[in-house]
Amino acid sequence: MPTKTLSDPTTRDIAGALLSTARLLTQVRAHEALCKKAGVDVDRAGAAVLYKLFVEGENARLTELAERLGVDPPAVTRKVQQLEREGLVSRSVDPSDGRASRLRLTARGRSCIERLLRARENWLSEVLGNWSESDRAEFSRLLQLFVSTISDGEEAQHDR
Repeated sequence: MPTKTLSDPTTRDIAGALLSTARLLTQVRAHEALCKKAGVDVDRAGAAVLYKLFVEGENARLTELAERLGVDPPAVTRKVQQLEREGLVSRSVDPSDGRASRLRLTARGRSCIERLLRARENWLSEVLGNWSESDRAEFSRLLQLFVSTISDGEEAQHDR
Protein backbone atom coordinates (compact mmCIF):
# COMPACT_ATOMS: atom_id res chain seq x y z
CA MET A 1 0.00 0.00 0.00
CA PRO A 2 1.53 3.38 -0.99
CA THR A 3 2.50 5.80 1.75
CA LYS A 4 0.34 8.87 1.99
CA THR A 5 2.25 12.16 1.99
CA LEU A 6 1.09 14.65 4.56
CA SER A 7 2.86 17.78 3.40
CA ASP A 8 3.25 19.88 0.33
CA PRO A 9 6.44 19.68 -1.79
CA THR A 10 7.85 22.94 -0.40
CA THR A 11 7.51 21.72 3.19
CA ARG A 12 9.18 18.42 2.23
CA ASP A 13 12.03 20.36 0.60
CA ILE A 14 12.46 22.51 3.72
CA ALA A 15 12.40 19.41 5.95
CA GLY A 16 15.06 17.74 3.83
CA ALA A 17 17.23 20.85 3.80
CA LEU A 18 16.92 21.16 7.59
CA LEU A 19 17.94 17.53 8.09
CA SER A 20 20.95 18.03 5.82
CA THR A 21 21.88 21.26 7.59
CA ALA A 22 21.61 19.68 11.04
CA ARG A 23 23.74 16.73 9.94
CA LEU A 24 26.42 18.99 8.46
CA LEU A 25 26.54 21.36 11.43
CA THR A 26 26.61 18.66 14.11
CA GLN A 27 29.28 16.44 12.60
CA VAL A 28 32.19 15.84 14.94
CA ARG A 29 34.58 16.66 12.08
CA ALA A 30 32.94 20.05 11.55
CA HIS A 31 33.25 20.90 15.24
CA GLU A 32 36.85 19.73 15.32
CA ALA A 33 37.70 21.84 12.26
CA LEU A 34 36.18 24.93 13.90
CA CYS A 35 38.08 24.25 17.12
CA LYS A 36 41.31 23.89 15.17
CA LYS A 37 40.73 27.23 13.40
CA ALA A 38 39.86 28.85 16.73
CA GLY A 39 42.84 27.31 18.50
CA VAL A 40 40.67 25.78 21.23
CA ASP A 41 40.18 22.27 22.55
CA VAL A 42 36.61 21.75 23.73
CA ASP A 43 34.11 19.06 22.79
CA ARG A 44 30.64 19.85 21.45
CA ALA A 45 28.90 19.36 24.82
CA GLY A 46 31.45 21.60 26.52
CA ALA A 47 31.03 24.23 23.82
CA ALA A 48 27.25 24.12 24.34
CA VAL A 49 27.68 24.81 28.07
CA LEU A 50 30.12 27.65 27.42
CA TYR A 51 27.82 29.11 24.77
CA LYS A 52 24.76 29.07 27.04
CA LEU A 53 26.67 30.79 29.83
CA PHE A 54 28.04 33.31 27.33
CA VAL A 55 24.81 34.31 25.56
CA GLU A 56 22.17 33.74 28.22
CA GLY A 57 23.99 35.25 31.13
CA GLU A 58 26.51 33.95 33.51
CA ASN A 59 25.99 33.14 37.12
CA ALA A 60 23.44 30.43 36.38
CA ARG A 61 22.47 27.58 38.63
CA LEU A 62 23.35 24.14 37.34
CA THR A 63 19.68 23.13 37.22
CA GLU A 64 18.85 26.27 35.19
CA LEU A 65 21.67 25.51 32.80
CA ALA A 66 20.51 21.91 32.38
CA GLU A 67 16.99 23.13 31.60
CA ARG A 68 18.27 25.67 29.06
CA LEU A 69 20.31 22.97 27.36
CA GLY A 70 17.48 20.43 27.50
CA VAL A 71 19.78 17.94 29.20
CA ASP A 72 19.52 15.98 32.45
CA PRO A 73 21.24 17.69 35.41
CA PRO A 74 23.65 14.78 36.05
CA ALA A 75 25.00 15.05 32.49
CA VAL A 76 25.51 18.80 32.92
CA THR A 77 27.15 18.22 36.31
CA ARG A 78 29.72 15.88 34.75
CA LYS A 79 30.42 18.31 31.90
CA VAL A 80 30.71 21.28 34.26
CA GLN A 81 33.14 19.33 36.46
CA GLN A 82 35.29 18.68 33.39
CA LEU A 83 35.13 22.34 32.35
CA GLU A 84 36.10 23.35 35.90
CA ARG A 85 39.15 21.07 35.79
CA GLU A 86 40.11 22.71 32.48
CA GLY A 87 39.76 26.18 34.02
CA LEU A 88 36.90 27.25 31.72
CA VAL A 89 34.09 27.46 34.29
CA SER A 90 34.03 28.31 38.00
CA ARG A 91 31.45 27.79 40.72
CA SER A 92 30.43 29.95 43.62
CA VAL A 93 27.94 29.42 46.42
CA ASP A 94 24.43 30.64 45.63
CA PRO A 95 23.75 33.40 48.17
CA SER A 96 20.03 32.61 48.18
CA ASP A 97 20.56 28.86 48.75
CA GLY A 98 23.80 27.66 50.30
CA ARG A 99 23.21 24.13 48.98
CA ALA A 100 23.27 25.30 45.38
CA SER A 101 26.07 26.77 43.33
CA ARG A 102 26.26 29.36 40.59
CA LEU A 103 28.30 28.83 37.43
CA ARG A 104 30.24 31.40 35.49
CA LEU A 105 32.77 31.52 32.72
CA THR A 106 36.36 32.13 33.71
CA ALA A 107 38.40 34.55 31.61
CA ARG A 108 39.83 31.50 29.85
CA GLY A 109 36.32 30.09 29.24
CA ARG A 110 35.12 33.43 27.85
CA SER A 111 38.14 33.61 25.54
CA CYS A 112 37.55 30.03 24.41
CA ILE A 113 33.91 30.56 23.41
CA GLU A 114 34.65 33.95 21.83
CA ARG A 115 37.36 32.41 19.63
CA LEU A 116 35.05 29.53 18.69
CA LEU A 117 32.24 31.94 17.80
CA ARG A 118 34.61 34.06 15.70
CA ALA A 119 35.75 30.93 13.85
CA ARG A 120 32.10 30.01 13.17
CA GLU A 121 31.34 33.52 11.90
CA ASN A 122 34.42 33.43 9.64
CA TRP A 123 33.32 30.05 8.29
CA LEU A 124 29.81 31.38 7.61
CA SER A 125 31.29 34.43 5.87
CA GLU A 126 33.19 32.06 3.58
CA VAL A 127 30.12 29.88 2.95
CA LEU A 128 27.91 32.88 2.17
CA GLY A 129 30.65 34.84 0.41
CA ASN A 130 29.04 34.58 -3.04
CA TRP A 131 25.56 35.50 -1.82
CA SER A 132 24.29 39.00 -2.42
CA GLU A 133 23.81 41.26 0.58
CA SER A 134 20.04 41.16 0.05
CA ASP A 135 20.03 37.33 -0.07
CA ARG A 136 22.06 37.17 3.18
CA ALA A 137 19.74 39.68 4.83
CA GLU A 138 16.63 37.77 3.71
CA PHE A 139 18.12 34.45 4.83
CA SER A 140 18.94 35.97 8.22
CA ARG A 141 15.45 37.41 8.60
CA LEU A 142 13.71 34.16 7.66
CA LEU A 143 16.01 32.01 9.79
CA GLN A 144 15.42 34.24 12.83
CA LEU A 145 11.68 34.10 12.19
CA PHE A 146 11.86 30.30 11.96
CA VAL A 147 13.79 30.00 15.23
CA SER A 148 11.43 32.42 16.95
CA THR A 149 8.40 30.46 15.75
CA ILE A 150 9.86 27.21 17.06
CA SER A 151 10.81 28.81 20.40
CA ASP A 152 7.37 30.34 20.82
CA GLY A 153 5.76 26.96 20.07
CA GLU A 154 7.98 25.18 22.60
CA GLU A 155 7.24 27.77 25.27
CA ALA A 156 3.50 27.48 24.63
CA GLN A 157 3.72 23.71 24.86
CA HIS A 158 5.79 23.92 28.04
CA ASP A 159 3.22 26.26 29.66
CA ARG A 160 0.39 23.79 29.15
